[in-house]
Amino acid sequence: MARNLDYLNLHFNPFEPAASGVPLVDRLWVPERWKSSLQRFLDGMQRTQGAKAFAILGEYGSGKTYLLHWLEREELSKRRIRAFFFDNPGVQFYDLANALMRQLGREEFAKALWEFLDPRLADFQPALFRNSFQEWLRTVKKYRRKEDAIRELSRKIHEKEIADDEEIRYKLARLIVETYERPYFQYKDFVAGQRGALVPEKEEAPYFAAILRALRLTGGAESVAFLIDEFEEVSLQKRLTKRQTYEYMATMKRLINLTEREQFWIFVAMTPQAAEITEKLEPALWERFISHGEHRFQIPPLNKEEAKQLVIHRLDAARLEQGASQRLEQSAPRNPLFPFPEDLVESLREDIYSSPRRLVKVCSLAIARAASEEVSVPFTAKYLEEVQETLYPRPAEKDSPS
Repeated sequence: MARNLDYLNLHFNPFEPAASGVPLVDRLWVPERWKSSLQRFLDGMQRTQGAKAFAILGEYGSGKTYLLHWLEREELSKRRIRAFFFDNPGVQFYDLANALMRQLGREEFAKALWEFLDPRLADFQPALFRNSFQEWLRTVKKYRRKEDAIRELSRKIHEKEIADDEEIRYKLARLIVETYERPYFQYKDFVAGQRGALVPEKEEAPYFAAILRALRLTGGAESVAFLIDEFEEVSLQKRLTKRQTYEYMATMKRLINLTEREQFWIFVAMTPQAAEITEKLEPALWERFISHGEHRFQIPPLNKEEAKQLVIHRLDAARLEQGASQRLEQSAPRNPLFPFPEDLVESLREDIYSSPRRLVKVCSLAIARAASEEVSVPFTAKYLEEVQETLYPRPAEKDSPS
């Protein structure tokens, strides 16, 4: 495939056929209109108190998921904000906790926390503490020092200001020590009230706050951010049962409360319809979430220049090395859209170029076909018309009445 793309001046097809999620490129680009709104929010929240929550609204294919990934990869890391991405985590609070901890991995999280706490047990040889986490766990088990280790870890958790509550400290310490027998998380670990659960009953929110502090401190971060790509039941526009409605709103409330008390941010992407459902369920909570409209961004359709820049930035990431082919330079002088024509956007329907997903899919198919068929370059308007009609046929016009 790569060899067949040479005449297009490309190493690979930079447009993914599914056109969802995030592309495999070094840097992500977003239009200035998108970027400036989110940067203003970030700048303001790093200097003020209050709920650090933001809603990103957009129809399917508008770029919500892409924008969350841009935040994760390009913007939050520069501000030393440790970001975690969640794709449809469900509506219950422990669903989110379970998704987070599985994303981290039990052994990785326990080891990071153990190294940060640096526990010391009396009567153990000093050399022990220069050994690995797994060696420490094996030694604790071998000498039957589990309870001693839990007490020491609990003391350190308090000392490092991760948690004050005795039961929460005990649960976190147990999470570390019992990693030797169970180096992975299970769903039931985060369902409070379940036998052997790692979450104290009726203490879910304070426990979650302690996890957030641990993530921030062990990662050397200023803050922690959750990027939530729609809550599952709401994003699918299903009819919520009474219980699901309660759980969804309770989760939202807990998250907002945490953003006010902790160095914690949340960004939620959802359709406008899902936002309307949330607002109808509890108007006061929704207004608190979006700070009376200030913390909300409705993704606009791409204009012609933004569509052109999106294509250029994708193509640049896949270009052949400069000077690799004199013939290519002669065939495409100073056309950053090559193998597309300079008037690419004018060759596409508005419903195609204004939608990031549709635009990417059309560009992907155009390049994929050109890699396997004889297609003249730059692509002609007729060729692009055929491609867009293949993917997105115009609606058939109804016969006018006689």
